[in-house]
This record gives sequence, C-alpha cells and structure tokens, in this order.
Amino acid sequence: MLSPEEVREDIPFLKKYVYFDNGATTPVPRPVQEAMLGYFNDYLANIERGAYSVAHHADEMYEKARENAARLLLNASPEEFIFTRNLTQGANIVAYALEHPLLTTTNEKFGPQEPLIKWEEGDRIIGTVLEHHSNTMPWIRLSVRVGARFEIVPPGEDMLLSPDIFAEKVDRKTKLVVFQHVSNALGSIHPVKEITRAIKDVNPECLVFVDGSQGPGHMPVDVKEIGCDFYGFSGHKGPLGPQGTGGLYVREGLIEKMEPMEVGGGMMADVTENTYKIRADRPAKKFDAGTPNIVGMIGLGRAAEYVAKDIGLENIDGRERFLAGKIIEGIKDLPGIEIYGPAKLENRGGVVAFNVEGWRCHDISAALDQEWKILTRSGHHCCLPLSRYLGILEKYGGSARASVGYYNLEDEVKLFVEAMETLTEA
Repeated sequence: MLSPEEVREDIPFLKKYVYFDNGATTPVPRPVQEAMLGYFNDYLANIERGAYSVAHHADEMYEKARENAARLLLNASPEEFIFTRNLTQGANIVAYALEHPLLTTTNEKFGPQEPLIKWEEGDRIIGTVLEHHSNTMPWIRLSVRVGARFEIVPPGEDMLLSPDIFAEKVDRKTKLVVFQHVSNALGSIHPVKEITRAIKDVNPECLVFVDGSQGPGHMPVDVKEIGCDFYGFSGHKGPLGPQGTGGLYVREGLIEKMEPMEVGGGMMADVTENTYKIRADRPAKKFDAGTPNIVGMIGLGRAAEYVAKDIGLENIDGRERFLAGKIIEGIKDLPGIEIYGPAKLENRGGVVAFNVEGWRCHDISAALDQEWKILTRSGHHCCLPLSRYLGILEKYGGSARASVGYYNLEDEVKLFVEAMETLTEA
C-alpha cells in the first residue's frame, strides 16, 4: 500500500502548498493523469458503434471504468451505476425521474410507463438542515412541481443525524427522504445504514437518496449494506478523480423504470419519424445520451483503483480522522476559537470547521494563504441553511474549514497550528 509520502510524489502540487481544501476538490495523482493521457495517445475513439479495433478498446476501457467505480467505491453492480458529471447532476437525474414517467415504446405503443411515484395531495419529501445546496434545491423544486410538502429536520446531539429523528418524522405520506452521508461543512459522519432502516421500517415504500459526496474515496462504502435506493457522489472529492466526473447508484428494479433527463444518440434502441424506443439491454447506459466524458470517466475508473487498491480505503479513513484529531487538539484551547461538528473523532471525517472571535472567516483563510501558503476554504460551504442554523453566517460570514487528505503530513498540521496560534494572538 502506498504511504502518504509516496502518494505525495504522485502529486507535485502538494510540494508548493499546504493543501487543506480537500473537501472542495482533490488533486489528481499522476497514475490517473497517465490513464487519461493513455486514452488521448493510444486509443482515441468515440464509444459505441465503432467497428474498428481501437473503438472496441475504447468501449472496453469505458465499461471497465464503470465497473471499477461501481464495485470499488460503492460495492454496486455496474448495471446499477450511472456515470454523472457530479453529485449535483445525480440528484437532478433522480428528481427528474420522480417527476416524469419513463417515455418509450412498449408492445408497439409509444407513451409513458408506470411512474416511480404516484404523487398525491399531502405527500411529503423530507430533507435536513445540514445539506449542501445540491441536496436541497432539486427537492425543493420537485416538491413544488408535484405538489408535495418539503420539510426539513434538524440534527440531533453532536450535530449528527439520528435514526430516531427520521422514525418520528416519516409517515405513510412520506414519499422521499434525502440526507447526506458525511457533512462537507462539519465533517459529521452519520449512521446512514441505521437511518435508512428506520425510514424503511416506518414506510417500506419511501425512497431514500443519500448524498455521498464526502464518502467514497474517504472510506469504504457499501450501498447494499446501507440499503438506500439512490447514492450519488462526485469523482473529484474523495476518489481523486478529475472534475466533471461522478456516479449515481440506483437500486435494481428502479433504474429500469427511470426516465433519463436527456435523450439522444447512444441510449436508444430504435427511432421512427415520431416515436423512439429506449435501450433496455444495459439500464445504466440509457443515461449516456450523446458522447459522454469518456476520458474523464476513464480517469475516475483509474482513480477508484488508486484509492481502493493502491492505498486502501481503510487506510485513508483512519489517517484522515487522525489528522483531523491532531488539528482539533492543537487549536481547541486557543483564545476565541469556536470549533463546529462532532466532538467524538469516531463521528467525524477529515473536516474541521472553525471560527475565531473578532475575525471574518474569509480573513482567516486569506491570512493563512498569504503568510504560510496554507490553503483552506471559508464561507457558508454551500450550506446556507446550516450556517443560519448555527448562527455563524452574520457574525463570521460562515466558517473557515480545514479539510485534510491521506497525503497530508503531521508537519503540515503542526505548521497550521502554529499559524493559528499567531493569528489568535494578533
């Protein structure tokens, strides 16, 4: 397994800065870049329908990437795995399918099929105050369009989502529940399996969507064990893949019934002057309308191997928690410091959000960059409802956030703590 120092050799960018903004995007290591260059240099061809050998090879590599991402990052079948641009697109794909029944030709008749949800008056969609905007806005829009009520639940003790909260809130009119696996703003790791079970115990027909943007690549994820219906993620967060890549797991039995958000070449079985038939041979491929991001997905497939096989997801999980713990231990007693998120390290990923009394959060990040070349994120982290809930939006402008990766070093944490000591003395 690659050590943190060996991984750093694959990422030259890390020699220039202390990069503590991994929650926003992660660097792409050389083996992933080389896999992408291999496509450009050795088998550049469009996928599907090519009769020549290089095109067949491109087909094989694209589908190998799907299998790697599905199995190594989610323990899912590639037949249940849709390539996406990011989590945002994944959420919108699901929201679109829940609003629009599948339109295709069946038994020589062109028209809508049975909808995934038969929306009725009084139906409810439940989200949480912790969510990223990408896991809130699609559901707000869906609720308006189908006439459902969108309701928000707060976190429980220690800023964690609790199964009990959902068990009390969900009822027979609840058609969809959406929540995060890990908070990008606080680092909270929620008991997603137990939450899903609590929801399904109350209402087995209720669908569950999990935002996994801060999960895969940071820790082992098993969607079958979680028991959710949908699980989306971005490839440029934990998996060390390129931007513009991601994945969406859809439980078998649902994916076949989903209406794709886009239609066009590559996902059809037949087209006449005024009808078409969507391909049914590979359910996930009906979401590949047009030429997809071939090189990006090949990069994501290699990135899945890199984090799962070359490093090991358990190793990544343990080290990121360790480094976050070191940061918290180093700054928690500094004057004016406020730290947000779970107190217990076992409930926290590699994210530490904080503020300093008398400072705007953006000024902290600017000072860390200018004086020490330490790169952190600041603001509301695309979680405005949460910043308001915590009472930090007006006072601080949100929070500063240090988010670590497997490849960060203890010496970098030490430098960060020393920098914060200087800033809090100013």
